[in-house]
Amino acid sequence: MTVVQAVATTSPAARGSATFVVRPGRRRRRQLKGIILVAPAMILITGLFVVPLGLGAWMSLNNWPLLGNHVFVGLSNYRQLFDDGGFGHSLVFTAAFTVVIVPLVLACGLGLASLMQHSRRGVGVIRAAVIAPVTIGFATASYLWLSLLDPSTGVFDRALVDLHVVSHSINWLNSSSLALLMVVLVTVWKLAGFAMIVLMNGLQSVPAEVEEAAKVDGARRLRVLWSIKLPLMRRSIVLALVFVGLAGILSFDQFYIMTGGAPNDSTITAVFRIYDTAFIQGNLGYASAMSMVLLALVLVITRIELTLLPRKGAF
Repeated sequence: MTVVQAVATTSPAARGSATFVVRPGRRRRRQLKGIILVAPAMILITGLFVVPLGLGAWMSLNNWPLLGNHVFVGLSNYRQLFDDGGFGHSLVFTAAFTVVIVPLVLACGLGLASLMQHSRRGVGVIRAAVIAPVTIGFATASYLWLSLLDPSTGVFDRALVDLHVVSHSINWLNSSSLALLMVVLVTVWKLAGFAMIVLMNGLQSVPAEVEEAAKVDGARRLRVLWSIKLPLMRRSIVLALVFVGLAGILSFDQFYIMTGGAPNDSTITAVFRIYDTAFIQGNLGYASAMSMVLLALVLVITRIELTLLPRKGAF
């Protein structure tokens, strides 16, 4: 007699306190179904992430030219990184660029979220206009702004000259300071909509009763935002911080298209340097070593950012 049959023949009181045991065959079928369901995702992750990551790690241990046979060199590529001033400068520049854009994007996103969290006439159109840049890639956005900033045909120069702000056209991408300013502007314009969506979700999750109680106690709007809303929306802030930080560290398209590293290689990011080493200089092994180091830095920085998340049960 099976367990299920034994329970069925017992009294109602005993039947209510009995526990049904799943047969081993049924448990195996459920496990098999689970494996079948997750198999496509696992195959995709393995093919698009695990295998390329392993290949990149192996390439970093070799002298691997773009054309020709590779030679195993061990940790020679990693030792060479310590003497590579170009890669060190690109890391410093990338860090400085990230430190600049992260607070700007978060501040713009928070300001937009505060203005547009409530439904008013025309807010939907403004939200769509702010979110629109998020839907296009950095390459498309860079080419768009490149045409706007063109000194001969761009709208920017013509508007400034017509408004008598400047007396002649400006080559915005000719000097390092102006070029960096324009790239920062494009990056903030591209990411502000994403930050707005994430932070608006955090603002709308704050209980209205808490905000109303603070206002009754005499707290002003900025005080409510700083002391009540921001602590309660810490998860949303950390999420936006992680994604915007990654966008800054992995910046490539806007610099490659808008500045090309000019002037004097002053606007070359870490990913730009890796691309140049791999596909312009043809040294895939050394570029892979750079990639592994950058990946390690990204993991460390992301882990530090995630420590800002509130513990389970907090907020």
